[in-house]
Order: sequence, then C-alpha cells, then structure tokens
Amino acid sequence: MDMSKIFHSSLGIKYPTLRDHPLHSGSKWLKGKNVDDGAEGYWRIHDNLYDLHSFIKLHPGGEDWLKLTKGTDITEAFEAHHFTSMPEDLLPNFFIRKATQTRNLPFTFDDRGFYKTLKRKVAEELEKLPEHPKNRSKYLTDALFSLYVTAFISAVRYRSFSVGILAGILLGLTAIAAHNFFHQKDNFRRFYFDFSMMSSREWRISHVLSHHMYTNTISDMEISSLEPFLWYLPAKRHFIVKYCSWLYSPVIYGVLTMVHFLKTLIQELLDGGSGLSFTILLPFTLPLLSWVITGQSALFCIVMFFWIIIVGSVHFGLVGVNAAHHHPQIFHDGDAIRPLNELDWGIHQLDAVMDRREITGSHFLVLTNFGDHALHHLFPSIDHGLLEYLYPIFLETCKHFGVEWKLTSQLELVKGQFLQLANEKVNSEPPKKLLHTKL
Repeated sequence: MDMSKIFHSSLGIKYPTLRDHPLHSGSKWLKGKNVDDGAEGYWRIHDNLYDLHSFIKLHPGGEDWLKLTKGTDITEAFEAHHFTSMPEDLLPNFFIRKATQTRNLPFTFDDRGFYKTLKRKVAEELEKLPEHPKNRSKYLTDALFSLYVTAFISAVRYRSFSVGILAGILLGLTAIAAHNFFHQKDNFRRFYFDFSMMSSREWRISHVLSHHMYTNTISDMEISSLEPFLWYLPAKRHFIVKYCSWLYSPVIYGVLTMVHFLKTLIQELLDGGSGLSFTILLPFTLPLLSWVITGQSALFCIVMFFWIIIVGSVHFGLVGVNAAHHHPQIFHDGDAIRPLNELDWGIHQLDAVMDRREITGSHFLVLTNFGDHALHHLFPSIDHGLLEYLYPIFLETCKHFGVEWKLTSQLELVKGQFLQLANEKVNSEPPKKLLHTKL
C-alpha cells in the first residue's frame, strides 16, 4: 500500500522523501531530509543556513552528529541538545545566508514559550546537581554488561538454555541502559548497545535524530520502520494488522534485532563498504570467546548465541514498543492538532508521551525501562540519573503553561498500544488548550 496517497500529516509536514524505502535505514531517511529540508547542502537552524564544516572536528559531542546531519534542518536537535548560550553565540561565525524555503516542520521555539522557559530553568538547575547519579548510571550499565558476558559464557559452558534466557534478559537490559549513552557525547558505553546486533550509530539517526525530534509524526522512523506490520498512525489498514497484530507482535519483537543488523549491513555494503565499522562485529565476539573458553563445539556456541539474541530481542521489543508513545489518548500524526500558535516543540513532546507510575522514581528501572520518558524526550542528552531532580521545575512549568503531564500504568500502556494498532479513526479532539497561570 502506498501510504503517501492515503495519509496526510495533520501537522502539515510534507510526506517525507524515501520514507517508505524497503530498507527503512537511517541513511535513506537522511537522504530524504536532504531533499525536503531546504538546507541547500548546509546545516539549517530555524531559517538560517550555516556552514559547519570547519567545526566538525571541534564539536564537543563528537564528529558524527555534524557529519550525519549535513544538508538537513537540525533546528530541533540544536535546541534540544544545547543548554548554554555558547553554541548560539558561535553560530554567527558560520552564517551563510537565510534559507529560501520555509521550514518543513511546524514546531516553534519561542523564547517566552514552554520549552525555552523550561530549558532555561533546567540549565540553571543542572549546575547545582551532584555527579554521583551520573556515575551510578555508568556503574549499573557496566554491571549489567558484565553480568551479560558472564551469563552468556555460563550458558555455553553448562549447555543450559535456561541460563541462556537469563543472558538474553540481561542483554535486553544492557541495550536499554546503553541507550542512555548514545544520546550523549562520544563515549565507549554506547557500544554496549551494539552487542544486541543493533547499531548505536544507526540508532543515533533513527532514534535520536528522528524519533526524539519528530515524535509520533510522519517523520518518525520508529513509526515508519514497523509498517506495514505494526501501523500506529490513524489510517485505513489491512484487517490482519487491525485484528491480529496482538498475536504476531511477539514474533516481530523476536526478530527485531537481527533484522536491524541485516538492514544495517546491507546499507553499509550499498554505501560501498566505506562505512563498515568494527561495531558490526561486536555481537559475534561473545560466541567466539565462549568457544575458546569452554571448549564447546562451534555449532553449539552459534546456536546458543542466536537463542540469547532472540530472547534479548523479545525483551527489548516488549519494553520499547510499550514504553510511552502508543495509546489512543496520545497524539499521533493525523489527529486534531493544537492551534498553530501553540505548536511549541516541548508541548508537542508531552502530547506524544505517557509516563508509567511503576517506573518513575527508581534509578535502575528508569535506566533499564526507558523511564522518565517525558523529561528524557525534552532533554535527551541529560543522564537518566539526573532526571528525577528536574521534576519540581518541570511540574511547576507545566502548571504555569497549562500543559498536561500524562501518568498512567504499564498495563494501561500495553493495552493502549494494541488499541492504537486497531485504531483507524483520528482523534477529533485536539489536546487541551493552554491556560497560563502566574508563577
């Protein structure tokens, strides 16, 4: 089915070029943005074009972020990832000219609006926060990875598929915890994610630059890459998707990481192999190490490897797909929108997310279950361990602007996710109108 002929964004976003390419790769998504964003081969921020070539090697977050986004509109990413005035002060040095094309995205960043107001308060608060929560995130993630390696080798050594299940769960927990680190400046812990057979570099595109910036819109890769098997936007869908997705979803979860690996490998080969990196080999170091240490046959090591990968993939899929974004009461592109003067990017993030009361409040659960999801979407580069300290400021600012923070149960989100898969009707009621109060 050609979705471009049946779906029109209620936000007015042009149907993304290459959105429905069979690979659904980050590379294709970026090429599509090069066509759609009016960046003219430069980096676009709001309505200005900048030439950041000379700054690539100086970028504090690492070179990848600027290399990947050349020729695209990076307005949302620029606003969401910088807290000091320094980046904005540096921009005039790289200014080329005004963009000739209007922005493809409708989101605003008014200085007196919700997001910029909240960000200023958060920037001040960050200077007062302790370091130990960030260190705890590192220790917990290191411990999970170490336990995964130990469980993997033990599963092979004792030929135990039960221990293999434990290893798979530990792999899922490790991958989710490592997600905290590929949002941040370059660091080695982001590579823990690659042991799941998924690529941290690819996820920096599909998750960080796409999903986080354009959540639940037609430009969100975490929506498009699951189509047509899991279809979350409100549109006419095949009756199998509508009525049977709850039956075959676990199968999709089970092959999620392996399909992602094959997709990444194919894309890198199509790109001439120049992008082939050592990270694509990381998952296979564990069966090799187990073979060397335990003396078990190579065939059994491979069988156990895929058993553990499948278990880890199911765990990752169950947690990730049911974490925050899919429920009939959550905004999905196609639903009625707020008035145009209320399309603040931060408000959109809250319209497209729900938090789970069982997860919020525990550092370990937040780190390993995509917790504190609203705050994480608003400030993705802030370590998960620090998010709990931001709730007083966050809730106060929500109250001032009349913005709703939706809190529900894990069970309700799981049920809501399947209701949304069966939902063909747009939500005709826009999110609640803003009602400002005095601070």
